[in-house]
Amino acid sequence: MDVEFPRVLLRERSHAWNLAGVAVAGGQLGSGFGTFVRSDGGGFWTCSMSNISLSGRNGIDDRGRQRQANSTKLWRAVRQVADGGVNRMVVWRNDALFVPWPDGAARLPPAIPHDDGSLFSDDTGYYQPVIDVTCDAADLRATSLDINLNRSGDLIGGEAFSIRHDDAGWRIYEIATVEMTGDDTATITFNPPLREDVADDTQLEFDRPRCVMRLTQPSSMNLTVQPWTFNSANVDFVEAPVS
Repeated sequence: MDVEFPRVLLRERSHAWNLAGVAVAGGQLGSGFGTFVRSDGGGFWTCSMSNISLSGRNGIDDRGRQRQANSTKLWRAVRQVADGGVNRMVVWRNDALFVPWPDGAARLPPAIPHDDGSLFSDDTGYYQPVIDVTCDAADLRATSLDINLNRSGDLIGGEAFSIRHDDAGWRIYEIATVEMTGDDTATITFNPPLREDVADDTQLEFDRPRCVMRLTQPSSMNLTVQPWTFNSANVDFVEAPVS
């Protein structure tokens, strides 16, 4: 099972999720403008997280020194798990402001506690999606889906969702167009094309879209530490190949 990048403890100030390799440029025309042709795979996701705070909540003392030390050690541990990009990691996209929450629903997925009402030591709980959207069967490389909005806010395009494929694992898709076909059914178009066939009633994850990634370069989690002060770090990911 792929390890998840611990965004609950390592939070970025800004991030950039973009598709790379979507189109291939042709030769330049006499007008000075070139032509572009869509690549067969529809591109692959890249993710850059910047200014990740290394002042997490773990082990706070009166001057925050232990908090800083623990977060820095967590960063070092995660980069060893990533092993320079050899190992895959599940990275979830901080898209809470753009998620189609149902009317009256909390704006963040609930942190479900233990049965005695307590949370884990980092103040997180168990996770359960709020939004319930399923799709009909579709083939590999499809760029449209018929979906069932069992519990969701309005979709207008631009939303991200993910599917946990049987072989490819978690993969992210971004909606281009939405055509309502009923009170709670719609047809959406999206990119990139499906990484794998999907069956009827496959769940679409809108609450926490996530993707199987790897480090872009072996140096993508390099860390420079300034002792006795609060530090931050950056990381770059690229979508892991579909095996």
